[in-house]
Amino acid sequence: MAPPTVLHVTNDRVLDHNVSFGRGFAALCQEGLIRHHAVAPSADALRHGPARALRELADVAGEIRPDVMFVQPIGSLPWTDDYLAALLRRAGSPHTLFWEGDAICEDKARRSHRLVWYRASDTVCATGLGATRRVLSRFTRRSPRYVPNVVPGRLLTPAPIPPIAEAVHDAVQIGGLYLRFGLYEGVAGARERRRTVQGVRRLPGCRTAVYGTGWRGRGALGPLPYDAQVSTLRRARFSFSWSHFPGRLGEFSDRLPISMYAGRPHIGTRPGPVGWLPGRDQGLLLADSPAEAVALARELLGTDDATLDAMGRALHEWVRDRLTERNALLHMLGPILGLPAPPADPWDAITAMETQDRDGDRVHA
Repeated sequence: MAPPTVLHVTNDRVLDHNVSFGRGFAALCQEGLIRHHAVAPSADALRHGPARALRELADVAGEIRPDVMFVQPIGSLPWTDDYLAALLRRAGSPHTLFWEGDAICEDKARRSHRLVWYRASDTVCATGLGATRRVLSRFTRRSPRYVPNVVPGRLLTPAPIPPIAEAVHDAVQIGGLYLRFGLYEGVAGARERRRTVQGVRRLPGCRTAVYGTGWRGRGALGPLPYDAQVSTLRRARFSFSWSHFPGRLGEFSDRLPISMYAGRPHIGTRPGPVGWLPGRDQGLLLADSPAEAVALARELLGTDDATLDAMGRALHEWVRDRLTERNALLHMLGPILGLPAPPADPWDAITAMETQDRDGDRVHA
């Protein structure tokens, strides 16, 4: 019997081996677990216009008739309920899985391209629990599943981790500052991100590099290409960040696993009581406030290179085989297609966390 087919509707604007989840799908194909076909409607729309991109997507779906349609958020096309209903009928009514890879507030969830996919999908997977899951549950058929962000396969590199002694910065932060007129938050957590960066900058002798839009002053180096993140993080003794939507249960962007993969100790925002992430002995130091994050940076600034090297390498070794695209796909697709489960560490704890969050809502309903 042939393995099941997954039609991957990616939001990438170039269809090549670097598409989101592409390395993970390739691994599952090599293991004989699935067949994978990727389409990039955004790329087609740029070349030929949105109407032709929608027609070509329907043609491919009707030809392939996949077992699962795996969809990522695509905002550049005029999605409608009627179009999606026709698309799925033509595709043979596959199980439709929508991966919501962004932190979500209600305003963002109501944007039309997301909303129609939420309504049409059999399964919606989200990168957070608590408030994120409750917002999405207002628009989805059933409670979303929890799938934390993982290391993007396109950023994996065989290049060795350079020793700390070669670092040209003490601390590096990657992430934009979204404050209007310096006061009004464009995204929740922006003011706290600014306080964190300002505090680290003021540490005596701290050579701080800050990447992203919106920053000014000492160490502000402007936007950074997505694919340059790992090499840039490795140019510092440690990295730090403050998340948007801080404190949401289980919620963190892909910048956390990317920073962990870089092989440097990392200071991040605590995503609620998440027991399955590594601890400070393995190089991950989590803070509940900007002041605590700055205090942790002061501590790392005074830590010797050998200790920082050991912490960073332990963090790299922890994340490289755990938070991977392959494991995330097994977690999402396994219950639908009967695929093997991802490694128990940490995916059993991730599943238990999702169950506990849902059960807590039932208790308080």
